[in-house]
Amino acid sequence: MKSDLEELIEAYEIEKAELEKQISEYLEEADYIYAHYHNKALEIINRRLDVLRNLHNPFYLSIAEEEWKISTYSKLLAKPEYKYQVDFFSKYLRESENKVINWKQASFSPKYDSQEVDDALFDLVNGTGKGFKLYFKTDPNIFASFALGDHFIEIKLFYDVIAEYDYQYIFEKVNQLKALGFNLREGQWIYH
Repeated sequence: MKSDLEELIEAYEIEKAELEKQISEYLEEADYIYAHYHNKALEIINRRLDVLRNLHNPFYLSIAEEEWKISTYSKLLAKPEYKYQVDFFSKYLRESENKVINWKQASFSPKYDSQEVDDALFDLVNGTGKGFKLYFKTDPNIFASFALGDHFIEIKLFYDVIAEYDYQYIFEKVNQLKALGFNLREGQWIYH
């Protein structure tokens, strides 16, 4: 049985394939304006897919980067002007291939929440609950606050100043949070 995250990734992959097909058709017809608009939509879907795949497998971005390096090194090795640097590029090619193999073989089984979160959300929507906080088992200490608005559920991400200072590299990746639908308002990440 697939998780909700896997089903969402699959739906985005289907949408991506359809957009790529439409873009190629528009390019064959020399209709570059529609191809351009569909390409912008494809970029948005690719960003969302990257975020979702990274949530599903924490090694996804590292694997993608190393696979890009493998592709680049392979292309360079095929060019005759780099024949004197074969040893150099072959060494880096092997290193990248080994990293990808190790990351793909790493035993990672995502742990999905149990029914408690679903029950808390249903209680919130039905009016029997006032709201709740979901603490993540990660460093830095981050939690999400769930509250009921007029016609929506408001989710806020909270973290302390120490976490923001010590883990700046995480909080500087604002595009990942924006791609998930969060907006930065008055220093807080909020999702409706």
